[in-house]
Amino acid sequence: MGKIKEIITKFVAWLLPEYKYRYAEDFPESIKENTVYIIGDKRSPWLLAFECPCGCKQIIQLNLLKEADPNWKFKVTNGNKISISPSIWRTTGCKSHFFIRNSKVDWARSRKRFSNK
Repeated sequence: MGKIKEIITKFVAWLLPEYKYRYAEDFPESIKENTVYIIGDKRSPWLLAFECPCGCKQIIQLNLLKEADPNWKFKVTNGNKISISPSIWRTTGCKSHFFIRNSKVDWARSRKRFSNK
């Protein structure tokens, strides 16, 4: 049974859209679906912004400034994949809890999985 679950999980992950990333000096006027905006100077960005992956259309803004709390980090791989840490857990609205790893949404186990709309 474990092997079947693993195959289904990999298949579902393959179906989910991949997140792109874009650098922007200022907060964009509109946020494109499945796009993480890295805002600020390329060498020292201060904010990540993207649409919540659950489909609620809310904009998530994540602080990158180390001296502020809470704060997040991001990593872009040579293959142009973005990962964000730690997890993103909305405390209002949809209350989604997820990770973005290798440009894919990975829903936290404590929350039911959503489909991307």
